[in-house]
This record gives sequence, C-alpha cells and structure tokens, in this order.
Amino acid sequence: MIRRFSVEGGEVVLLGTVQGLVAEADRVREAFLATAPSAVALGLSPEAVGALLRHQPDANGQDPFEDLPDAEYAYSQRLARYGEVALPPPDLVEAVRLAREGSVGAFGVDLSEEQYEDVFTHEVGAFALLRYGRVQRTLARKPPEAPDARAFSLAWDARVRRIGALARVEGAREESIARGARAVAKQAGGRVLLVVDAPREQGVAARFVASGSSS
Repeated sequence: MIRRFSVEGGEVVLLGTVQGLVAEADRVREAFLATAPSAVALGLSPEAVGALLRHQPDANGQDPFEDLPDAEYAYSQRLARYGEVALPPPDLVEAVRLAREGSVGAFGVDLSEEQYEDVFTHEVGAFALLRYGRVQRTLARKPPEAPDARAFSLAWDARVRRIGALARVEGAREESIARGARAVAKQAGGRVLLVVDAPREQGVAARFVASGSSS
C-alpha cells in the first residue's frame, strides 16, 4: 500500500518496504511505474545513498552494505525465514536503478551520519546502551513470531523501541525523513517517491499529517 501526501511544490508518495527482502524490489518497481515521480527519496543517510549510487567502499575502504553491525546481521538472518534476502537491499537498489534510468534524482533524507551520531550520543546514556545490548542479544536468540515479513520487521522494531532513548532516536530519524522529503518535493517541483523501511513508515506518515499535509 502506498500513501500520498500533498506538500508544498508537489506530492510525496510514501512506500514502506521490508528492506533486505528480495521480493520487495517488485513493489518499488510497481510504485515507481504507477507514480512516475520527479525524484526518489530514500530513508537513508545522504552518505549511504551516495555509497548505494556508487556501490563501492567509502573513503575509509568500508562497504556499508557488507560490514553489518551484529544486530543488523542477526535481523537479516532471521528475516530470511520469510524469503530470500540480499545486500545491498534489493528494494533500495531498484529505487536507485529506476531513478537513474528515468533521469531523476535519488536523495538520502535520513539524518546524516554526523547528525545521527550526535542524536544517539545525546539521547542514549550508559544505562540505555546496556539495555539495548540485552535486547539485541534476546532478539538474536529468540526473534519475534510473526505471520509475514512486514509483521516480523515491525515486531522487531517495537521491541527495540521499548527503550525510550532508542524510540527518541528513531523519532528524530522519522522527522528528518519527512522534512527531507518535503524539501525534495519543493526542489523537484513534482511528485516524489519516498521509500522507507517499514518500521519508519507510520512515524513518517504521522509527521506529514502533523504538518498539515493531506493524504
């Protein structure tokens, strides 16, 4: 399901995907063809989108799509029970490919890496960090039971967001994504296809509604 929001300069078409699941590339393709966007926005940092556009190691020789943190690796391993998974996430690869073929821009509208580090450092103290580590280990050992990949992704995220500090970090990301997508729509002067990870979809949509954007 896609959701549409009228914003200054145009429209944002919001699509939540289960990132990493190969089958989600088809949903991105269908949404792109159905909406014919003037630009594509991704719920990734500008640095990550730059790496995705190049898909090569960054200035430090690291490929962010191959060297996953333990928690993300555990998540991708458990996600595989619902279908084939791959890196870089096929839904994001497809979004960038379609943008390139359609000669439209692809933009990362999440917090930059520096901004994320600042928010994380400010919000997540030592106690919250210890709780986060315990939650990660529990999830890796005993992942949520869910009927499908989307429900699994949402349940995993909900467990993490029980930690208030982490919920605030994710809220900051959702605010950045919504604000960035509005800026892209204004700059592009048309329709923007915004692809976000499923757990961020509802929070991003709420930001559009709160700002007076109509759906």
